[in-house]
Amino acid sequence: LSLDELIFREEDNRQVPRIETVEDENANTTLKKLEKSELQAYLVVALDRLTEQEKLVIALYYYEELTLKEIGEVMKISESRVSQIHTKAVLKLRGMVRERFGLA
Repeated sequence: LSLDELIFREEDNRQVPRIETVEDENANTTLKKLEKSELQAYLVVALDRLTEQEKLVIALYYYEELTLKEIGEVMKISESRVSQIHTKAVLKLRGMVRERFGLA
């Protein structure tokens, strides 16, 4: 098969070179990996902008996989206060990511 051969593309009812209809699944995967690694690198920066208390809650919840109740016991604060701190931290991180990456 010639990649330069014109073929009919039904999506837009026109003839196009065959090369324009070939999709590279690896390109999508590579792009997604790059986007993910960029997001992860930015999250390191964003996490550094949280307060010490917010960092601790995030670390205990996501890395140590403690429940909000367990975090409250460790930090000697109520479970509801842990929930408030967690929510505030997540909203801050989400806002920073949206601002950095232009997400709506």
